[in-house]
Amino acid sequence: MLAFSCLAAVCLAAWFSNAESNKPTATVGWEEITPGVLRTTEQPFGYALVHEGHAMLIDCPVAGESLKLKGVTAIDGVLLTHHHRDSVAAIQWYLDKKIPVRASKASADVLTPDGVAKYWKESLPLRNSRTSYFVLPVGVEGVDCSMDDGQKIDWRGRTISVVGTPGHSKDHLAFAISFEKDAAPTIFSGDALASAGKLWAPFTTDWDHWTDLGLKPTHESLRKLATLKPKALYPAHGEPITKDVAIVLEETAKAVEEVAFLKSFERFTKRIGDPPQYKFLVPKEQIASAGEKPWAKVSEHLWITGNTYVLVSKDEKAYLVMDPWGQRSMDQLAKLKKDEGLGTLEIVMFSHAHYDHYDGVHLLPDREKFRVWTLDKVAEPLVDPNKLRAPFLDARPVVIDKKYRDSETGTWREYTFRFHHFPGQSEFSMAVETTIDGKKCLFTADNFFHQDQFSGSGGWMGLNRSFPMPYAQSAKKVLDVGPEWILAEHGGPYEFNAEDYRRRVKWGETSAVAADKIAVSGSHRHDWDPNRITAEPVLHKAKAGSTVKATLKVQNPSSKADKVTITLEGRGMFADQTWTLEVGAGKSAEQAFAFMLPKELKPGRHAFLLRNRDGGGVEACDSFVAVDVE
Repeated sequence: MLAFSCLAAVCLAAWFSNAESNKPTATVGWEEITPGVLRTTEQPFGYALVHEGHAMLIDCPVAGESLKLKGVTAIDGVLLTHHHRDSVAAIQWYLDKKIPVRASKASADVLTPDGVAKYWKESLPLRNSRTSYFVLPVGVEGVDCSMDDGQKIDWRGRTISVVGTPGHSKDHLAFAISFEKDAAPTIFSGDALASAGKLWAPFTTDWDHWTDLGLKPTHESLRKLATLKPKALYPAHGEPITKDVAIVLEETAKAVEEVAFLKSFERFTKRIGDPPQYKFLVPKEQIASAGEKPWAKVSEHLWITGNTYVLVSKDEKAYLVMDPWGQRSMDQLAKLKKDEGLGTLEIVMFSHAHYDHYDGVHLLPDREKFRVWTLDKVAEPLVDPNKLRAPFLDARPVVIDKKYRDSETGTWREYTFRFHHFPGQSEFSMAVETTIDGKKCLFTADNFFHQDQFSGSGGWMGLNRSFPMPYAQSAKKVLDVGPEWILAEHGGPYEFNAEDYRRRVKWGETSAVAADKIAVSGSHRHDWDPNRITAEPVLHKAKAGSTVKATLKVQNPSSKADKVTITLEGRGMFADQTWTLEVGAGKSAEQAFAFMLPKELKPGRHAFLLRNRDGGGVEACDSFVAVDVE
């Protein structure tokens, strides 16, 4: 252990020393793929337009020294398709040599020092769901973030057209150039698509947790490129596309559009036709509310406002609260207690690990007088908000008094509850089965809204550990329980309808097939999960000079065994520490690791990368570990 610590100290000292210059250590070659166009020999591919010894680069995954071997005497500039760190890995090398680097206007928030620092500060814990992916650990000075759709760039007598192609990222651009007068353009398409019908790392299109907010611009951008009738497409991940290019773009757009359509259960059930009819259990004004409305009485002993339910016992009017949300819950609870003459608050439950369903617990008085119950899965991110990368987390840890396992029962007063693990909108979600005022009820968290509310579901998103098949499995559980009432949240409890839930099972299954279709590997569970490779805890607090300890975890959802090589990297893009894990089909693996922080490290938040070195430098997971240095 002493020898390991000494070696780690030496390696980390070299790591941070080299990181200050931000220069990659490895040199990747270039090859000519068509006259006047060079491409890097490893993915992600960078391209060099070459004319009379001068080069204009599209992206900068590697430094440019080896371009000299191809007769390049001067690099005139770098045009970035987007901010993802694999595509801009050598950015500092070019900036240090005073080579102009240009990016989209939208890249400023995820490339500049202030923008990147703000991003990392707000990302852990993440209180919303709108995030960027593959952000550099440290921003860079000197990038010209001014390019915009429709802009023309004159270079060596040629015109490079800037084409806005948001989708894979919000700041994504493509570049079109005609090598001969009036010829069809060649398009350098970045990660707009990887190959016919396929998207690279499709989780980056999850701009929001329940809508098609990123998938919609993705397919619109593909159709936009198709209208240019390009001669060829050169992607960052994938081989050149030179045949039937417009048809490939249109077919890919159709496949993506189908996944976007299927983000909504409401659209799916209406496509089938004759959607089942069932009614809400509360007045219309309560539906989709956030707790600002007066309490709606669902039955004699059950009330709801927004996300928060109150269940009252016949004995002493003691009460239970499901999902307290912020100050509004406190105000509403005080009013209900006064108006209904309620007794003592005895139980608080959390349906899932999103702050708008539990952060009110921090405001409830007399914490020692009530108990907090939830499923063990739900408790995991609540007990330690720094453990996992997940959206909608409050930074304050929650003390859980009782953690139930899947299918366990618990009793409070005259009520018996059966707890179910209920993945869908989130892995960290539960359903609770009980009988209230003679009605068999199922609290379903934010998974299944009425088909006419919020698109009928809480949406699926890789960052949220949310996928179509878990939705289908949870919908099947609802059918097995056969409740009379579905106690959905955000003001929307409704009557159960079996045909509705049979369609929800079908929706999940259909969505999974469509998502598989656009995944490069053919498995959306593999490609659509930014958390497939993680470090836990993801956020640490430590002093400079101390050792940070974490656990590397790898999931393999595929049907074949996998060997994954993970590299821990500093602020420069070069290898330092590497681990190889063999993971069986459908299994997970983990390994403890440690690294030492140098004594001179400045206070603040520092992000370090965990790069997946599968496939010759390809980075398919957005993995990192962050340290708040005191």
